[in-house]
Amino acid sequence: MNALLEIGTEHLPARFMAPALAQLKTLTENLLTEKRLTCAAVETFGTYRRLVVFIHELAAKSADIQKEVKGPPAKLLKDAAGHFTPQSAGFAQKNGLKPEELVIKETDKGPFIYACVHIPGEKTEKLLPEIFATIVTGLEFAKNMVWEDTGLRYGRPIRSLIGLYGSKLIKFAVAGVPSGRSTYTMLSYGHKPLKVAQADKEAYVKLLREQNPPILVLPQDRREALIKSVSNEAVVRGYQADLDEDLIAETVAFTEHPVAVGGDMDLKALTLPKLLITTVLKQQLKMFPVTDKKGTLQPYFIAVRDGSSENQNEVRDGFKKVMSARLSDAVFFFENDKKEGLETFHSKLQNIQFLEGVGTMADKALRVQKIAIALCEQLGQDTLKDTVSYAALHCYDDLASHVVYEFPELQGYMGGQYAALAAKTDAQQASAKAMEQCYWPLTSSSPLPQTLAGNILSLAGKLDTLAGNFLIGQIPTGSEDPFALRRQAFAIVRILLENNWPLSVAQVLGCVKQAYLPAYKAQWTEALGKQLTDFLFQRLQVVVEQRGHNPTVLKAITCWNQLPLSQAENLAVALAQVQQADEFAALRESAKRVGNILNKTAPVTSAPDAKLFEGTAEKELYETALHIPPCTAVSTEEYLTALHALESFKTPLETFFKDVMVNVPNEKIRTNRLALLSLVRTKLNQTGADIAAL
Repeated sequence: MNALLEIGTEHLPARFMAPALAQLKTLTENLLTEKRLTCAAVETFGTYRRLVVFIHELAAKSADIQKEVKGPPAKLLKDAAGHFTPQSAGFAQKNGLKPEELVIKETDKGPFIYACVHIPGEKTEKLLPEIFATIVTGLEFAKNMVWEDTGLRYGRPIRSLIGLYGSKLIKFAVAGVPSGRSTYTMLSYGHKPLKVAQADKEAYVKLLREQNPPILVLPQDRREALIKSVSNEAVVRGYQADLDEDLIAETVAFTEHPVAVGGDMDLKALTLPKLLITTVLKQQLKMFPVTDKKGTLQPYFIAVRDGSSENQNEVRDGFKKVMSARLSDAVFFFENDKKEGLETFHSKLQNIQFLEGVGTMADKALRVQKIAIALCEQLGQDTLKDTVSYAALHCYDDLASHVVYEFPELQGYMGGQYAALAAKTDAQQASAKAMEQCYWPLTSSSPLPQTLAGNILSLAGKLDTLAGNFLIGQIPTGSEDPFALRRQAFAIVRILLENNWPLSVAQVLGCVKQAYLPAYKAQWTEALGKQLTDFLFQRLQVVVEQRGHNPTVLKAITCWNQLPLSQAENLAVALAQVQQADEFAALRESAKRVGNILNKTAPVTSAPDAKLFEGTAEKELYETALHIPPCTAVSTEEYLTALHALESFKTPLETFFKDVMVNVPNEKIRTNRLALLSLVRTKLNQTGADIAAL
């Protein structure tokens, strides 16, 4: 039979829905496993007023189990007279057995008495009250409320519970609310009870769908209805809706029956920058913008109401009033910002703290300017210096603007808009574009800035943010990362890697260090540099894995931070390809022996002297080393060629270790053999990877 659990609550916030449904599924599956109950599948769905767990084909009883319980040593089974001892008789009674049912089993510590216990399964009906109550109370929310005497902390107060197994009511209670059979219609349409006869998904879904207005309890049904309704409102106006995926998901979470309501907006609002308009509509008002096929905004909006389409005109007027007021505010803030301009905002950065201990946003802007100019020089982009210099100095100015104060998510973008309004040359327009995208990428997987200047500016800003936080000890630990430094580090790695820039981590950190000197000379220690390098290495491993490569071989690249990241990735790809080959596995073992010998002696700086060789094994190994060409590889194919060339060491090294004793009494011979092995190790590791560490 199937089982159904419904948790009826007051209005849950949209952001609670997806995590709650995911938790419900995991909790249910774990509890069923713990209670030894099998089922065909666990499904979760619902709305902001009802969270539902549906268990398909739940077994009628839990599985029986056979359990072996270890008892006293075997010698205590019977006494000299052949009677069961008090110890064995008591052990048998404790486990519900007769003494003669005990068995002897051999263990590592000798023979012991064992009780083979059969634990029968329990009826599902008996187990479900505890399971359902545990599922309900096991949910965790980002914020909780306490509303009744038991003190249960929950996302919103629980108002009803349904627990069914087939047609049988499962009785339990949580927070003073007893389980029953009633679900309810929409609160604003009477909140009438609806009897659920049995745990039948189709019947349950149909029961709610047949109400007036219909309740679409399945999220996929609400999504389809939402997209259709919103799209139709745009089509009747001759355009298309901006079906933003995040807004769709959020709207699905805060509705039970989404109905689109379209209207027009004041043309004056279209004088605002596009992203400012869409931010107001999508993020603040939860409305869908309307565009033409080219993506140009049109003077319409599409809001979504929850429920029937009655009184649409009044509802439309209400939405329009709210939207007009918010866009009027945006127009007011934007017009005031244009009057003040970037220079006015820049003067206010002295009053905005960046991080306590590393100065204000004005100080940060100056450091980012120095870093960005140094990056231009490293990249050989001297012609971009003026563009990048202006953009870096002013990219944080909009933090002091009215619009960004009201809409923080538009920082960077608005600065670019204000710079573009004041731009008179192509270089100034390029600066504006770079400023607009100075915070890109916004997530670990979102697009990089679209221009070279934008990438340089973004890299400089993120390097400064990372270094500044590390400098004052604000380093992420465990899951804690309040300043999103991991995201900043991901972006740094991606910009270097995906742009295929000839810059290493050591180079870019050197640029940052110079920007912080001499003011922070005492704080910029060798340990700080290592912390930053290690932190970026961890992100590099993740990015390389996301790009489809084996990240573990990166640990063998001893000079990874001295290489351009694209080159380090090429080496990692080549190492992963040869790592499992038999020839290379044998070479790796020989390389470990070379390292073990050299690590136990003082470093040898002299070159091997062929005149001191005493046998063919030394001579052949020496000749092999001399014939290995220097590594000038950059691409994966070149690294593969260089690595395969090292395989010629396999036989000479095996012969050498078979026929030659390195640590002989004769100091000259011993030193010469150590010098030979030192040369071999240098050749083995000349690609930049420690072969022994693979």
